[in-house]
Amino acid sequence: MPAGRELPRSGQASSLLTVTREPGAGLEVDPGNGALLSQGTCRNARLRGYVAALLILILIALAGGVAIGLGQDANWDLQNYHFYNPWAWLRGRGFDRDIAAAQIQTYHNPLGDLPFYWMVDAGWNPRLIAFVLAIPAGISAFFVARIAWDMFVDLGGYDRVGATVAAVAIGVTGNMGVGQLGTTFNEWPVTALVIAAAATLVRVLVRSTGALVLTARTLAGSGFLAGLACGLKLTAAPFTVGLCVGLLLRGPRASPRWRDALVFALATLAGMAVTYGWWGVVLWERFRNPFFPYFNELFGSPWWGPWPAVLRHYGPHTWQQWIEFPWRLHSPDAFFVSEVTYTDWRFAVLYSLALFALLAWVVRRVTRAESDASEARPSRATAAFRFVSLFFAVSFVVWTASYSILRYTIELELLTGVLIVGLVLRMLQPPFARTGVIVAMVGLIATTRYPDWWRVPYGDRWFDVRVPAIEPNALIVLASGAPMAYTLPFFPADARHVGIRNNANVPGRDTLLMRSAIAALASHAGPLYELSYTSPLTPATDLSAYHVRKVEGSCMEVRTNMRISPMQLCRLQRVGNTDKR
Repeated sequence: MPAGRELPRSGQASSLLTVTREPGAGLEVDPGNGALLSQGTCRNARLRGYVAALLILILIALAGGVAIGLGQDANWDLQNYHFYNPWAWLRGRGFDRDIAAAQIQTYHNPLGDLPFYWMVDAGWNPRLIAFVLAIPAGISAFFVARIAWDMFVDLGGYDRVGATVAAVAIGVTGNMGVGQLGTTFNEWPVTALVIAAAATLVRVLVRSTGALVLTARTLAGSGFLAGLACGLKLTAAPFTVGLCVGLLLRGPRASPRWRDALVFALATLAGMAVTYGWWGVVLWERFRNPFFPYFNELFGSPWWGPWPAVLRHYGPHTWQQWIEFPWRLHSPDAFFVSEVTYTDWRFAVLYSLALFALLAWVVRRVTRAESDASEARPSRATAAFRFVSLFFAVSFVVWTASYSILRYTIELELLTGVLIVGLVLRMLQPPFARTGVIVAMVGLIATTRYPDWWRVPYGDRWFDVRVPAIEPNALIVLASGAPMAYTLPFFPADARHVGIRNNANVPGRDTLLMRSAIAALASHAGPLYELSYTSPLTPATDLSAYHVRKVEGSCMEVRTNMRISPMQLCRLQRVGNTDKR
């Protein structure tokens, strides 16, 4: 670690910049380390490639091993739509034959869930599925390591290695990332794309000493990756905004920042068109809203009302709460930023260090004499550190204003280590720099307590769903807000599934979506059943408003290996019908 207040400048890291030129050798300048390289360095480049590949494999193996050890995923969203949506889309039944069966999430882009569905449908061993789901986490960890290695370029020898290891260790052991290993939340695939985009920009900024002019190829490549992530899951949008603003504000006023931000933004839209464009067209053709039911205040689809599909209940709501918000993330109550509890000091510690660094910077600006101006020369990583800091800060603010759901922030959580280590190295006086980094790493890891989004023991197959025999051509009324749609693929193929009480269809709402559900129930000529799950959070539904009632003594259990089990399947009859079958 450095012995001074700041990271060693490029002129101090002489061991990284010295090279011996052999007579007659072809030479070129490598902007990555400032060294003159001979033609013989091709072998070294191949070796670095092998080392990188080996590191990726090791990190994937570690992520997969931890995912398997945590147990089989059984989260709420999985039981609601991560399995149902691709099944319904592949069979062309998600909009008309079935109606709001997986609640609002019925209309989410199913593309990201297809690999999981295919693995389950093919009968893969659940442990193997968990391992595969963790692969993006290993890839993300590799790119975080690359970002850290590049940003600590001014350090030499073991100091650079130590800083990188500490930064990566802090980042990859965060509670949101570890808690979602091997799950179907799809945060890790999105994170891998966003972190890869950030790593691409960081490397160029470091290797070109600030990169006042970024090539269109670099900007387009990183923007396209970020756009792919945003299209797979729209909750990645704050991070694409953060990357774009980071490019815009990263450098000197004379640099073409607007051009860079514009190229990045256009490439982001192109990437989003690949992963989301087709789904937006489907939703537009069906509902006249490409994000249905979200943003319907703008699109005015008659299938939904002029109200937000989801309100931001989490996070801060006053300016005082905004100021203290990062400190409150260390161990909040359930439903403040997460459905479950946890303990993690990363955001709080980083916020405290950032405020202290900002105060120190202001003091230096006010008190520094003109003769000290020459000491403010930027290091090789200055532009990269500024870019990552801006990306983090802007993304955090946009995320807070949009969602305040901490599960969406693995991208930022991974970078807390890089920023915490970087700030500690810049602020501490010698000889406390190394000690400060070690204390931060050990303390943050040791005090982390991980969330539980529901896990179940492994079995021979991912889902073990036992559906009782029902009559042909049945209509299954889903009369509960509990996540039950994962059972629907196990019902007979000729059955219809209609949600009449959930976060998409609420009794009393006058929308085409609700009308279509009521019309399907009223006009169905075959047998009727109700599938429900009763708990303190999901009370029983009064069906009298739909002119049906349960047949006494007809209820059966639908048992599964998931957490929402057993469910109740009851025969329905229309009011006035004397059939007691």
